[in-house]
Amino acid sequence: MAPIFAASASKRLIDALRQHTRQIILIAALVFVAALLGSLSRPTGFLAAFWPANAVLVGILLRNVLLSRISILLAAAAGYMAAAIAVGDQLGLAWLMTLANIIGAATVAVMLRTGSDQDRSLSRPQGVVVLLVASIAGSASGAVPGGAAMAGLVSGGYFDGWSAWFAAELVNYLALIPVVLTWPAAGIQIGRPGAQVAPIAALVVAVALSLIVPHSVAIVFPVPALIWCALSLPMVATSILVMLYAGLAMLGLKLGFFAYGVSGASTMAVHLGIALVALGPVMVASANVERRRQMDRLLRLAQHDELTDALTRGAFTEKSRLLREALVAEQAPVAVLLVDADHFKQINDTHGHAGGDRVLVAVAAAIKASIRQGDLFGRIGGEEFALVLPRISLREAAAVAERIRHTVENLAVVLDSDDVQSVTVSVGLAFSATGAPPITEMISLADRAMYDAKRAGRNRVEVYQVPPREMQGY
Repeated sequence: MAPIFAASASKRLIDALRQHTRQIILIAALVFVAALLGSLSRPTGFLAAFWPANAVLVGILLRNVLLSRISILLAAAAGYMAAAIAVGDQLGLAWLMTLANIIGAATVAVMLRTGSDQDRSLSRPQGVVVLLVASIAGSASGAVPGGAAMAGLVSGGYFDGWSAWFAAELVNYLALIPVVLTWPAAGIQIGRPGAQVAPIAALVVAVALSLIVPHSVAIVFPVPALIWCALSLPMVATSILVMLYAGLAMLGLKLGFFAYGVSGASTMAVHLGIALVALGPVMVASANVERRRQMDRLLRLAQHDELTDALTRGAFTEKSRLLREALVAEQAPVAVLLVDADHFKQINDTHGHAGGDRVLVAVAAAIKASIRQGDLFGRIGGEEFALVLPRISLREAAAVAERIRHTVENLAVVLDSDDVQSVTVSVGLAFSATGAPPITEMISLADRAMYDAKRAGRNRVEVYQVPPREMQGY
C-alpha cells in the first residue's frame, strides 16, 4: 500500500505545483498588460498619466488566497520588468521603478487588510477614509525609491521627484482602486437605464466644458455631475465613471488638452486636485450605500416580528392583499393556514416568558423550513401564525400543513434551565381553487378549521375547502 500512497501524494504535489505555476504566470501576465497600457499613456513625460498596474496588483494581493504574498510580488515584478523592457526603459531605472510600484501597492494592500469587509467594499464612509489613508501611505512609501528614479529626470532634485511620484500615484490609487474593490463577482447590475441617462449625460457635458474653458477652475466642472452619478448609480458604476474622468484629466494634463494654466511644480497641485475630485464622489456613493442599507434595515424591522422574524400582522395583511389581487386576476388557487401552538399558556406558566419565547422561535423556524420561497408567513397573535400559499393544489397544501405539524411535533427545545420542552401545533387550512375570497375571509375559515383541530384533540390538521357557490360574488 505504501507505493500507492506515495504515488498519490506525488501526483497531488505535481498538480499543486502546476496550479501554482499557472497562477504565477497569470499574475505576471496581468501586471504586464496593465503596465504596458500605462506606459502608453506617457507620451510627453516619464511618469504615466494613467497607471492601472498597481491597482491590479492591490486587487490580486487582497483577493488571492492560494498563493503566498512573496510569490505574488515576484510574479508582479516579472510583469513590471517585462513591460519596461518592451517599451525600451533603461534597466537600472526600470528596476528602481518596479521596486517603487511593488512597495506602494503592497503598502496599500496591507493597510486595506486592516479594515473590515465593509471597509474594503467601500459600503460605508469609513471605508473611503481607510482607502484614503492607505493610498497616501502607499504613494509616500513608493515615492521613496520612485523619487530617486525621478531625480535624474526632473529638474529640482530628489524632493521634486518624490513629490511628482507621490501626487501621480495618489491620483491613480484613488481613481482605480475603488473599481477593484467594488467590482462584483457576478458582474454589474445595470438597474433602470432610464434613471441613469441624465446624470451620465450631465457628466459628459461637464467634461466637455472642462476641455473648452481655458481656466484652471475647469477641473472642478465635473464635480456636480459626478456627485449626481454617485447618488443615482450603483457604487461600482460611480467608481468606473470616476476612473474614466481621472484618467482623462491626467492624460489631458499631459497632452495639454486642459488649459489649467500650470507648469513645473504646479503640476503636483493639479494632480492632488484631481485626486480630491476622485475622492468626493466615491465618498458620496459610499454614504449612499450605507443610507440604503440602513433604510432596508429599518424597513425590515418595521415589517418583521423581532422575535420570530415572521411578518408582522400589518405587513402580512398588506402583502396578502396584494398577492390576492394577482391570484384573482390569474384565477389561481390559494391556501391559507393558521398554525397555533398547543397548550402554550401552560408552557409560559411553567417556564416563564423567556421559555415561551424560546419555543416560539423554534416553532417559527420549523414553519419557515417547511414552506416554499414566495409563500407568505406572518405572526398574527401571541402563539398564532398565518401562512398564504399561492398557486398550490389542495393536496400540496395539505402536505405542507402536515409537514409543519410533524416537524414541530419532533422538536426538542432546550430552554435556559436546560429543560427540554416539546410542543405541538394545531393547523387549520382553508383552500380556494380560484383565490376569490378575500384573504381576511380565508383567514377566518382557516381559524374555524384550526379550532376544529383543537376540539378534535390538538396536534392535527383540519381542512376547509371553499365550495364553488361561496366563491360567487367575489
